[in-house]
Amino acid sequence: MTRRFNGWLWAASAVLCTGTVGVGVPVLAESSRVVSVEEHWELQVADPDLGRSAPQTTMVMSPTSDLSGKHFLFTLNHWSAPDYAAGGMEIQLWDGDGATQATASNKFAAFANSNETVTWTQRMSVHDGVLKFEVADGHSQTWGEFGGTEDLAMETPTDLTALNSYHPSVSLNESQVSYAENRVHSLTLKKLVWVTEDGQVHEQDAPIPLDITLGGE
Repeated sequence: MTRRFNGWLWAASAVLCTGTVGVGVPVLAESSRVVSVEEHWELQVADPDLGRSAPQTTMVMSPTSDLSGKHFLFTLNHWSAPDYAAGGMEIQLWDGDGATQATASNKFAAFANSNETVTWTQRMSVHDGVLKFEVADGHSQTWGEFGGTEDLAMETPTDLTALNSYHPSVSLNESQVSYAENRVHSLTLKKLVWVTEDGQVHEQDAPIPLDITLGGE
């Protein structure tokens, strides 16, 4: 399976996963209410252009199976809301087609190292009417250790009581190298982790089937 994002052809069998895609893999737990979901990502930069702040990556993560309601963007090597700025990282809250809130990292450097590998975790959780998104466990040459701090975390009120409607296909289909894709080797979802309300932790390593479900309520 292949997918094209802004002219960049992805081989899903080679980059996003290394096996058959689209095979449903339902995963059930003793308690089926999912309260936290983590995506573990890896970006392999090829030959960056410091003067143009290239490449730039925009990650998308939604608590539901589409982008019609509240969802989050995480931008790397640029800010885009409310105005554009080169370098750094930013979290944005969107509601449908519009951005409603943004918070930028306190690390402002831009990619300058060839063959740099950036890894990070995107975590969504829901508790007592609050939906939280945060970036944690980030590692890179450009920014050093990043995440796990208030500048890369955001909360918003929600009617959701669980994250069972989350679907990794949204992240896989919508996340992309939004500028200078020729300067990136790969962008890979390495692992999916979710936690149910009874504290059980469940993992799915790559390949991540596009039809995977986290269990029904």
